[in-house]
This record gives sequence, C-alpha cells and structure tokens, in this order.
Amino acid sequence: MKKIFKKAFIFRTLYLVVFVVVVILLVFMIKNQWDVNDAFNDMLSLLRLSKSQ
Repeated sequence: MKKIFKKAFIFRTLYLVVFVVVVILLVFMIKNQWDVNDAFNDMLSLLRLSKSQ
C-alpha cells in the first residue's frame, strides 16, 4: 500500500508543478500581448535561465 501512495504523491506533485508553470506562462503571455517568444524570454529571465539583454 505504501508504494501506491508514494507513486500517487509523485504524480500529484508533478501535476502541480506542470500546472504552476502553465499558469505562469499564461500570465506572461497576457502581459506580452500573446507574443509567445517574449513570454518565454520573460519567464526564463525571471527564473534566471537566460542572459538579460
């Protein structure tokens, strides 16, 4: 039983992470007038994964 609960916990955690990333991307897309490239650049700069220009 513990294996089932552990597996369910991992899947729920991954689902939550994906959901949060999608919501953040949606916010950045609305902020940038639905320009996907600018939204990704803003999101990556927020996470400090890309160099700021």
